[in-house]
Amino acid sequence: MSLAVGSVGAWLVQAFPDISSNLIAAAIGGVLVWSATNARRHLKLVRARRFWRALGGRHPLIVLGAHDFGSHRRWANAGVVGMGDIEALVEVEAQLRRLGFAGKIVESKQLSPRELSSDLVLIGGPVANAVTRTMMAKLRGTISYDFAEDPEHEAAVVHDLRSGRLLRPQYEDSGYPVSDHALIIRTPNPLAPDTSELVIIAGCFEHGTEAAAEKLGDRKFLRKLRRMKHFEALVETTVVNGAHYNTKLVETRRVPEG
Repeated sequence: MSLAVGSVGAWLVQAFPDISSNLIAAAIGGVLVWSATNARRHLKLVRARRFWRALGGRHPLIVLGAHDFGSHRRWANAGVVGMGDIEALVEVEAQLRRLGFAGKIVESKQLSPRELSSDLVLIGGPVANAVTRTMMAKLRGTISYDFAEDPEHEAAVVHDLRSGRLLRPQYEDSGYPVSDHALIIRTPNPLAPDTSELVIIAGCFEHGTEAAAEKLGDRKFLRKLRRMKHFEALVETTVVNGAHYNTKLVETRRVPEG
């Protein structure tokens, strides 16, 4: 027994330098991974804070639209909000809160005329959100993307005003979308261009709206915007069983100042 203990002790003495080296290397590797992870997280927060800084510091109104189905409205007198739009709202509010900012959530029909001229984050396209419809109409001639109707599917399509292209969602045989397009637009508020800004987050369907909101927290996306204060961004996402995946930035365009 004493011989076995002595052998183990001798082995430990001989192996100690190697064990120490491995432990030190593992510790250094762990510190490097931790440092790199935290550096990436910090850089992402810096870019996100740079994007939201002006609006966030002024406590913007986050405006959610509610669909009005006319004669069917008796089923929901307050209107109906798509789940994707709600998820987009939650995502934007979480981004602001994570950066130490705060925004007030309001429904589009509850905005006063005075509030229309404040800093606004608009969730949903012109069909879903009446304020988005109003602001995009006032921005015509300034922005190069718009939404148009797709009567065949009773939906919206993105209209590229520069080329005339209509960017349609793709559908499966049953009629459900399998892809969606969305716009992220940041411009001065046309009702108060010297003091307020707009951020519009709008998909042809609610899938695109939610995907676009999440894209605002993407580090690579924010890096592409670092030299653009006001811009238009076109994104595309895949839709499977009502959920979106693999959201891609298709193009960014600078919105001219003034």
